Amino acid sequence: MITRDIIKESLAEPKREQGAPLSLFEKLIDTDRSVQEEVPAKRFYNRFELMQSIQFELSRILNTRANAKKTEYDQLAADERNFGLPQLYGLADFSQYDATNKGHYPRIARLCENAIRLFEPRLKNAIVTITEFDIKKARLYAIIDAELNMKDFQEEVTFPMEIEV
Repeated sequence: MITRDIIKESLAEPKREQGAPLSLFEKLIDTDRSVQEEVPAKRFYNRFELMQSIQFELSRILNTRANAKKTEYDQLAADERNFGLPQLYGLADFSQYDATNKGHYPRIARLCENAIRLFEPRLKNAIVTITEFDIKKARLYAIIDAELNMKDFQEEVTFPMEIEV
């Protein structure tokens, strides 16, 4: 009788907690390599944890360079069926733009917005504003304004971002 209850409980659908589900990438991270089978500490983020997770993912996306050539990237990125292709992951090559030229900032910002649209589904309507370039650190500084696209979190958010050039 007790065995049946244990089996029944183990097969039951987990109770829905408040918050946002963990991203796939964070579910796959091995936090302790000495343990063969880890049980995730949690399954849902609170608002603060969600913001940290998104900021971390935005940094990973915008500081990774897509390995597709520009023509291939433009062609593949235009079709939504190609969502998630590894050759599109990251920021498209922007070496043809001069990071010291403020006139090029809007073009670089559009590339950032496209990368966010392709690889951060928790955000929608992202608008990137490049604010400055630090020539000594070879970094662009940007502000990302977007809307959270999560069931339990629907609000406008802003993230500061450093983009390595």
